[in-house]
Amino acid sequence: MAQIKNLIFSNGERYPMLMDSDGTPDYWVTLYVTEKLRPSQTQSAIINTLGHLIHLKLWEEINNRNLIEEFVESKFLSNEDVYSIRDHCMLDSRSLRSWLKRSKSNVVRFPSASTASFKPIQSVSSNHASNRMTHIAFYLDFIVRVLLKNKLINETVSASITSMNKSLLANKPKGNKGKGLAVDPNLKSAPPEAFDRILEIVKEDSSDNPFKGTDVKLRNAIIFEVMNQTGMRAGEILALQIDDIDFHKNTISVVRRHDAVEDPRKRQPVAKTRERSIPVSATLIGRLKSYIMENRAATDNAKAHPYIFVTHKRGNYFGKPISNSTFVNRIIKPAIAVSPELLEEVTRHGFRHNFNYNLSKRIDARNQAAKTNPEISPVTEKMEIQIRKQLNGWSSDNTAEGYNLRYIREEADRVMREDIEHWSQFIKKDL
Repeated sequence: MAQIKNLIFSNGERYPMLMDSDGTPDYWVTLYVTEKLRPSQTQSAIINTLGHLIHLKLWEEINNRNLIEEFVESKFLSNEDVYSIRDHCMLDSRSLRSWLKRSKSNVVRFPSASTASFKPIQSVSSNHASNRMTHIAFYLDFIVRVLLKNKLINETVSASITSMNKSLLANKPKGNKGKGLAVDPNLKSAPPEAFDRILEIVKEDSSDNPFKGTDVKLRNAIIFEVMNQTGMRAGEILALQIDDIDFHKNTISVVRRHDAVEDPRKRQPVAKTRERSIPVSATLIGRLKSYIMENRAATDNAKAHPYIFVTHKRGNYFGKPISNSTFVNRIIKPAIAVSPELLEEVTRHGFRHNFNYNLSKRIDARNQAAKTNPEISPVTEKMEIQIRKQLNGWSSDNTAEGYNLRYIREEADRVMREDIEHWSQFIKKDL
């Protein structure tokens, strides 16, 4: 099975490469990445594209096809092929590989043959499938034009290639374009009380704390506090360096450092949004200082790099900056497992939504207080948008909408209930 390998060049550049099952780089995918993606795309974006192309190769495997050989012979995708790829893009890769592995088995045990053990192939969202097909269309268009560059002068060949690309793009699964309940991230996110609960769980002195060791408990508690107070993305937290903390002004800065030479991680966590400084409590700054000056300073190898949060378990990664997989599997998941009924929908990005929810409540409380206290200036709608853009690192005013849906919906429900209760009084009198 094809796998993605991340290389680190001497200048710090991260280069994701698709490796075939025999361990050699996939020539055509590597050419596409080098020519089309590398000049402008981030490591994360390239990895996502490679995932889509792996899914295309899975389609070739299932259907016993080799598109490169077919293109060489000027055989292009038929309408049926396009429809098949479209339907294939709707399927979850891991679930499909699992099904493929079971279907290749020549031995069928009786229990596994029962309908009770049957697991259907899972699907992905229309938006995800549409994105997949877009990347596949761009890749195939590039490859076929390279393969047949000497034949492009032929109008029939050129028209066939253009028609194939248009057909792929025209048959993308229709996404919801950001409208409707299906794309409301708050419908599937944890309620505010879940975030309060998880912050209680990860406190160092909590009896429910699932972590071991003084260093690890303090580090993880601080990470959750940073997520809660700043709404920072996971990559931004993992990329924090000591110089990003202003111990006098009580601020944490988000700095973009793509392809950092000093970062030993092959998959480098980076900031996706604009650079910014976020004010936090003096208590959190004090805890960060304590962790850096005492716990981190006493950890071997931590002085070799400037990243704040490091691995405290002895081994190959002792003292090195924690990875994204450690963040997910060793920090987030153990905390959620303490109370899965309440916390199962808590995600790292959910803290960002919860941060904006709490920000809405604070702004609303300030505006309420401003009505009776002339010394308090209210926050206008325009000011609120600017505040959100600054704290979250957004460049567009529209981005805030998706992060404020929970609070807006709660306010709309409250107003509606008050209106219903008001008119219900008159209805009861008439009855």
